[in-house]
Amino acid sequence: MPIPDFIVRLRQKVGHDLLWLPGVTAVVLRGEEVLLVRR
Repeated sequence: MPIPDFIVRLRQKVGHDLLWLPGVTAVVLRGEEVLLVRR
């Protein structure tokens, strides 16, 4: 997965300092069955 352009531009400005990037991950289940997964 390539690095998004906005992250490349941000890295050019802040260097290797820690970045806080929000994100969400979900796995939808019904009983033992996986209904939705995004990888």
